[in-house]
Amino acid sequence: MKAAFPYMGTAPIALDGLLRTLGAEVVLPPKPTRATIELGTRLAPETMCVPFKITLGNMVRCLEAGADTLVYVTGSWSCRFGYYGRLQAQILRDEGFEFRLLELSHDRIPAIINEVRAMNRGRISSAVVNGLRALRTGWLKSTSVDETEACFRRTMPTASDPGACRRLLAAMLEEIQIADRPAAIKQVRGSARERFAALPTNGRTRMPRVKLVGESYCVVEPFINFDIVARLGEMGVLVDPFLTAHRWLGFHGFRLGKDEVLRMRALSAPYWRYCVGGEDQNSVGQLLLAAQDRFDGVIHVHPFGCMPGTVVQPTMAKAARDTGIAYLPLSLDEHSSETGILTRLEAFVSLIEKRHRRENGK
Repeated sequence: MKAAFPYMGTAPIALDGLLRTLGAEVVLPPKPTRATIELGTRLAPETMCVPFKITLGNMVRCLEAGADTLVYVTGSWSCRFGYYGRLQAQILRDEGFEFRLLELSHDRIPAIINEVRAMNRGRISSAVVNGLRALRTGWLKSTSVDETEACFRRTMPTASDPGACRRLLAAMLEEIQIADRPAAIKQVRGSARERFAALPTNGRTRMPRVKLVGESYCVVEPFINFDIVARLGEMGVLVDPFLTAHRWLGFHGFRLGKDEVLRMRALSAPYWRYCVGGEDQNSVGQLLLAAQDRFDGVIHVHPFGCMPGTVVQPTMAKAARDTGIAYLPLSLDEHSSETGILTRLEAFVSLIEKRHRRENGK
């Protein structure tokens, strides 16, 4: 089996470790580029959202690189993301590609178990042992990436050389990627805080804080959101995304964090009573939570044409007015201009910095 899966932020690092430990040969998806999005846009129906178009183009590249099995997390959800695998598989087969589709969902556990057995020559004992090892490896890599990215976000606004901070992040992610033993993965994770703390600082001790909310792919994937976390960090703003690649795998891959989901549902109830999709209910709840925690602003990113993301905007704007927190919605698609997005971010940062100085008496 030569398995491939859609590219989404740093999630491929953990998924690659998990599948390789299971015994699969992995065709790592390439990072999205402008050519990737143009390819996906050509093949996808016009009304599909930009995450669908990017991942579709990405899977074409994987098949061209030799993948024979496409792995998707699927399910019968309100958002179209749960149907990406089936829809993209039909489009790719119509284009003449031959492959197997492996759907990962709670109602296909027997099929998944059979796949793991097949990768271990049908031996149940080997499948169980390697399955547990794979879960451990994937979890360790995922938590290590999450810790490293958290250190990067905290360090970026105070780094005297943002380029050095970016290079350290890239180096550590590569170390996690190639680490093949639990001890080596833990060693990288354990060194993250010390290594980022060793970077020279600009002396800044106070900085505005912004909560990043919205549709999962637009929050997690830097290519589509124009690397908003790092760009705002360079402007001296600390960004806290409500979702990271690790948390996305936990929420949607393994259904972890039920208590947090219930909390967001309760918080958002006065404004948004039902989950339609696109992380709409989570976004409303996280905005209200950010206001309670005295964040300076909230940025809401979503794909152009995403019905939940579009419909929830007026509600989020009202919640922002009621709580007094600054709010910036950003709609993203294949035509989004980097210059346009950065101009809006700079204006937003100027606004929240003025508020931040006024509220702190400086």
